[in-house]
Amino acid sequence: MKKSILLALTTAFILLGIGSFVNAADDTTSIVSTTTKMVITVENVFNNRGVQISGTETTTTTTSSVNSKNETSTTVTTQTVNFEWRGGSIKVATIDGTSKTTGTDDSSSDTTFTITYQYEDGTGKLKGASGTSTTTGDSGKDADNKEIGTYKTSTTDSYTIRNGQALRTKSVTTGESYGSDGTKKGDITQTSTTEYKLIAGTWQTIKETTASKNTGVDGSSESVTRVKTYTRDENGIITNVAQTATGTRVAIGGTSGTVTLGMTNYEATFAFDEEGGWYQAKEYYKWEQGASGEEPSDDDAASE
Repeated sequence: MKKSILLALTTAFILLGIGSFVNAADDTTSIVSTTTKMVITVENVFNNRGVQISGTETTTTTTSSVNSKNETSTTVTTQTVNFEWRGGSIKVATIDGTSKTTGTDDSSSDTTFTITYQYEDGTGKLKGASGTSTTTGDSGKDADNKEIGTYKTSTTDSYTIRNGQALRTKSVTTGESYGSDGTKKGDITQTSTTEYKLIAGTWQTIKETTASKNTGVDGSSESVTRVKTYTRDENGIITNVAQTATGTRVAIGGTSGTVTLGMTNYEATFAFDEEGGWYQAKEYYKWEQGASGEEPSDDDAASE
C-alpha cells in the first residue's frame, strides 16, 4: 500500500503545475514560507475469507505559500486511489481527484483529473495507463480592483510502462484565455516531456522539459521553454533542483508595430521545505529587443 500512496502523491504534485504557465512571471517577488498538511483516509473491503478484494485511499493535501509581498496562495488537492482485484492481487485501477488554488488577489483555479491503468487479462500485469485533466481559472483582480479575466485548459497525458511502473512521459495542454468581458484574448498551448533514470530499483524523474506558448488574438505571443533537472543521491532522494529557460516575445502596438524580444538573464531559485519538499522560490528574467531567445540545443540540454 505504501508504494501506491507514493504514486498517488507524485501524481498530485505533478498536476498542480498545470495552470502555472498562464500567468506571467513576477521578477520582484519570491516565496518566503510554505506549509503543508496531509490527511490520508483508507477503506479496504475483504471477502468472507479475510482476503482484500478492493479498497480506496483518499488523500487531502493543503499547501499554503506566502510571498515577499505578503500575498498568500492556498492549494487544496483531494484525490482517491481506487484498488481492484487484478490477476490474483490488489492493484491500482484509477486515480481521480480535484485541485483548487486560491489567492489573496481573488485569483483561483480548479482542476479535475483522472488516471486509468490497464492490465493484461489473466496475468494482471500492468500494460498501460492514460490520464486526462481539465482546468478552469480566474486571473483575479488588478491593483485597481478590476477583473483581469479567465482561462480554461484541457490536458492529455501519455505513459510508458517500465518494469511494472507507469511513467508519465508526455503531457499536451491546450486552452483559451478570456478578458473580463468574456471575449477571447488568446490561445494557450503547452507540451511537457519527462525523462527518467533507474535509481535504487525505481524509475526516478531526472529532467522535465516544458514548452509553452500564449498567442493573442491580435498576433502577440509569448513562447517559453523551461528545462528542469533533478540531482539525486544513490537512494533516489533529490539533493538539488536547477532550471534554465529560453523564450521569445512578440509585442503588438505603438508606432513600431510588431516588436520581437528575446529572453535573457534567466535565473531560477529552488528551496527545500521540510513539510512540502522542493519548490521554486523565485524566477527572474528580462525581455530584450535584439536578443535571439533561441531554445537550447540538444548538446546544451544534455550537458545540464
